[in-house]
Amino acid sequence: MRVFRVTLLITMVLTGVACSTPASMPVVDAVDLNRFMGDWYVIANIPTFLEKDAYNPMESYQRDADGTIATTFTFNDGSLDGEQKIYRPRGFVAENSNNAIWGMQFIWPIKADYRIVYLDDNYQQTIIGRTSRDYVWIMARTAQISDEDYGELVSQVRSLGYDTALLQKAAHKIVKRPAPLQVTSFEKIEYSAITRGKSELIVVHKGRYSYFLNDKKVLQTLLTKTNLNVLGAILAGLDVTAIEDLQAPSKRHQFDGAMVTSLAIKSEGKTHRSATFDDDNPPEELKELVNYLLGMRL
Repeated sequence: MRVFRVTLLITMVLTGVACSTPASMPVVDAVDLNRFMGDWYVIANIPTFLEKDAYNPMESYQRDADGTIATTFTFNDGSLDGEQKIYRPRGFVAENSNNAIWGMQFIWPIKADYRIVYLDDNYQQTIIGRTSRDYVWIMARTAQISDEDYGELVSQVRSLGYDTALLQKAAHKIVKRPAPLQVTSFEKIEYSAITRGKSELIVVHKGRYSYFLNDKKVLQTLLTKTNLNVLGAILAGLDVTAIEDLQAPSKRHQFDGAMVTSLAIKSEGKTHRSATFDDDNPPEELKELVNYLLGMRL
């Protein structure tokens, strides 16, 4: 019952109506939802009442089959080792917004304003804002970012009309990187590539290989034992935890036809996502896996 009351209060706070009409809030031109999914650490925010004593805050997104975004917000209450709190709102992507505007629903049917107002090219840092300019969230794929990056993100927040003196920097418990993880089994592999007028998505999940072209599924097939053995052998030679740190050999991207590409591997409940790279020139460590995934289309 207490959880319901807190959830109701969150909804009331996020959907409160201001006395005057605020200025419009610009958003990014477009968002590739598949690349945006996954874990985001809250680096700083102008907090709601719920977040004022939140430690280790993290937002996680998963795109469901119906197009909505299953969201999980977790934090430790009061200290780095405090009681963990978990909230599960659902995101609804607004039509004709190029995926940059969502309605975040804690309680049906009310949807709170959620706008992706900044997103770097590599999908590693983002800012979530609101037209009312009451709350804002600076988030990143890692729990810590450089002072230079943080300063630039704060400047972005200020340029949107926020009072940055209200920003509260989040504290995260830094865990040492585990030993290299070589896996032979996996829960999910996603390959995403996009350029002007074209997108490709490969999903290997639950024993199936699916290929999407321009958001339309054009191929789905069951994985054979041979497929699973080959994928297992490739993954066994790859440090999955380190793929996010691999450097792209080239960064032509869309300027001369290369597609902006990324790879995500989910294993043991954790998703590991690479930085973006040109579709025809992946990092050396990923070439074998990328080539095998692409070859399965034929």
